[in-house]
Amino acid sequence: MEEVASNHAPGDGVSLEFGKVLGQSIAFGAIAGRCSAAQAAAIRQARNDKIHASVGMTWKEFCPRHLKMSRTQADAFINLLEEFGPDYFEHTQSVRISPDTYRLVAPCIKDKALQVGGEALELNSANVQKVAQSMRESRKALMPPAEPAPPEPAVTAPPEERLATLIRHAAETVSQFREVAKVRRDAKQRLVFESRLRGVLIVLCAELKGVGLEIGVM
Repeated sequence: MEEVASNHAPGDGVSLEFGKVLGQSIAFGAIAGRCSAAQAAAIRQARNDKIHASVGMTWKEFCPRHLKMSRTQADAFINLLEEFGPDYFEHTQSVRISPDTYRLVAPCIKDKALQVGGEALELNSANVQKVAQSMRESRKALMPPAEPAPPEPAVTAPPEERLATLIRHAAETVSQFREVAKVRRDAKQRLVFESRLRGVLIVLCAELKGVGLEIGVM
């Protein structure tokens, strides 16, 4: 349907009358939660022509007074018209479809029916929801798996705290060495154990001496 055209300059009485008439017709659609393509086009033209400014109003003030709807509703109708065209209003006159759902099923609508798998389904709420759910699942299946979130960087304690922890661990380790060394063993086991213990202690002492040389304390 062609948009309502205004041949009158903003600010004249006809522009105001245009808004009043438009508001009266829109009132019925707003009450029912519906809006026709012609009404949406007229609302868009009213906003584009700045009819509200011609009567000293803002668009927010003009909408409830002359269009019988809030500015948010009026802008939403305009956005729907610009995104989907007049077909949206025709298809949703008898079937309530949210914009998000319509955005999914719109490619499947032809000749006022849902065309799915070579079959024409009646454009009703049950079929619309079924087709929309199927399309959501298909899109989800085609989406690449989400990449795992990168690990959070480890929080490093201040050097003083780390040194205190190392000292505590070192004291515990020395204590455990002493306890293990005191365990009674027969002669054969004692010789093998003492050899292994001596080797471990030599390596540990060498490593600790190397650390001291690196930092200049030995």
